[in-house]
Amino acid sequence: MSQTRQARPIPPLAGYYAKRGTYNHTATTEELLDRIPLAGFRHHDAPKLWDILKRGQALTVERERTNAHDGQAVAVRWMDHHLGYLPRDRNSLAARLLDQDQPLIARILEKRDHADRHHRLELALYRARS
Repeated sequence: MSQTRQARPIPPLAGYYAKRGTYNHTATTEELLDRIPLAGFRHHDAPKLWDILKRGQALTVERERTNAHDGQAVAVRWMDHHLGYLPRDRNSLAARLLDQDQPLIARILEKRDHADRHHRLELALYRARS
């Protein structure tokens, strides 16, 4: 019997789907740090993956220390696709925690077909509890 493994392990979020909007009260393995919009939506892969992205989906957050535009840049990825970034004015906590090798994860909270691209994807940023 063969086992399939994910390329990157994603920690579970127990109870996320229990009730809409109760993600903070039902999470047992993760601590909610912030609700934050996705920046750079139209410049990366998010528009072409729009129909695939779903509420509750786990996303990877990674530091981009060599980013010439933002010394605290935190990229948001789904599988091998770069969706965008945490906004420059809201990424300092995530950058600091990632620099300390603390495990972070993002999940899609809201997906809106909104005219303002800054309001299309709202993310929840979590830190894994030990």
